[in-house]
Amino acid sequence: MLDTVLSLVGVALVVVSLCFSAVQTREVARQSRINNGIGSAAALMEMNNVSRAWHDRLLENPSLRPYFFDGRPCAPHHDDRQSVLTLAELLADVLECELQVAALLPDFHFAHSWYEWPAHMLKQSPVLAEVVECHPEWWPALRSLRRAISEPDGDGAVIHPLVGSRKARWMGASLRLPPVRLSGARPRTRRNGRTMAQADTASSSPRATSTDADV
Repeated sequence: MLDTVLSLVGVALVVVSLCFSAVQTREVARQSRINNGIGSAAALMEMNNVSRAWHDRLLENPSLRPYFFDGRPCAPHHDDRQSVLTLAELLADVLECELQVAALLPDFHFAHSWYEWPAHMLKQSPVLAEVVECHPEWWPALRSLRRAISEPDGDGAVIHPLVGSRKARWMGASLRLPPVRLSGARPRTRRNGRTMAQADTASSSPRATSTDADV
């Protein structure tokens, strides 16, 4: 009789323990969803702030807007070349950050569509496409997006290079960029790393011209 009572007590304790574990697991999952939502909202606000900061820079130089929204090219001899290149590099940083952040948001169901603004800017701004092609290792997601725009699939569809389609995101199959070997590449913070503005200056100097002629 005593053994039976002890067995029943043991079974009851196991059931209580399992119920408590299930409740605890459900609470942890609920808290995780809340934290993911808060993190996604914070990332969204931060990206809005970064984008606004770039637009504020452009607002200080409204004459440069056509280089980014109206398809105006910027030749090396243009007086605004230095300012336009700087703004283009800043914009590339913003767009690359947006593409990368969208791939990390766990609870933002519209992140798959975040490629649309970067894709529009790549189409409308020749100087932005120029800086991305000049240093593709600095902005790998933006470079992949530009390649998808210039070489679309058979149906002409363009998707986020890191997130993919809505269905792929729902199934948890996010696309990732392939690893890129940066042999010989130099970070922008290095002393010997030249910006496009410096390259323009070097190419227009008499020394550079004479060297090219000798070659």
